[in-house]
Amino acid sequence: FATIGGFLFGYDIGVIGGVKDMDSFRTVFRIPFSHTCANKSENNTENKARCKAAETTLGLIVSTFSLGCLVGALLAGILSDKLGRRKTIIIGGLGFVVGGAIQSGSVALWMIFTGRIVAGLGVGIVSMVVPIYNAEVSPKHLRGRLVSLNQLSITAGIMVSFLVNLACEKYVVGWRISLGLQCIFALILVVGMIVLPESPRWLVQQGHDENAKRVLCRLRSVARSDLATGSNNRKHEAIKEEFDDIKETCENDMKLKSAWPDLFRRGMWRRTFIGIFIQIFQQYTGMNVIMYYSTTVF
Repeated sequence: FATIGGFLFGYDIGVIGGVKDMDSFRTVFRIPFSHTCANKSENNTENKARCKAAETTLGLIVSTFSLGCLVGALLAGILSDKLGRRKTIIIGGLGFVVGGAIQSGSVALWMIFTGRIVAGLGVGIVSMVVPIYNAEVSPKHLRGRLVSLNQLSITAGIMVSFLVNLACEKYVVGWRISLGLQCIFALILVVGMIVLPESPRWLVQQGHDENAKRVLCRLRSVARSDLATGSNNRKHEAIKEEFDDIKETCENDMKLKSAWPDLFRRGMWRRTFIGIFIQIFQQYTGMNVIMYYSTTVF
């Protein structure tokens, strides 16, 4: 369920690239058709101005989502520490539902901008917290695979969005279907997270040790009574060892009391900049631009 957050991120990257070039979408928002702007016989001053304004509008439609993601990602750490990973993911999923519904029902540009920002907030939160949640609830031998599954889900979301756009482009309400379908995926995420337990690490950080042990038993398919009595010894010892590791790590974190300035202190700033610039260079490859503007480029 949790990796649906990555799927949502990928779906929105792919879906808006096709939607913005659908004739029905451009008709509703009075944006000149792409073939009109490409037609040199209509390349007069007035048409150039209209086409330039259209490019700006489409750029804003695409980029407002990223703006929402930026704010959502900044809020994600604060929310997940205060409310817990599970509740934070639910909030992000609900934000995506609301944003998707606004986009799907838009009749004016301000509505599509608002919907994009709200959906971006939700995806920014989800894309930050889901990998953390997956890492904290998964057993050691599956942790790498489950976290990597989130990246695979992003790619799957992109592929599905392309297929949905292809199936819907001929219909007048096709763009509304493409944008509205993301609400269904987001609702699946919300319902799934209601069923799933909270992160045991977060519970330990809040001092809820017994709840953390109960969650570990549930996640590792061990009855709580077995942990109390010591029966089913192998699994009992594994859970006890895992709980002790979590407890020790959380206590060490509390002792360190790290703050943002510590990321840039002597001996640490190089590592910080490596992490930052890896992400920057990843964006500089232009992959997101291709995803957003593939229908224009090709």
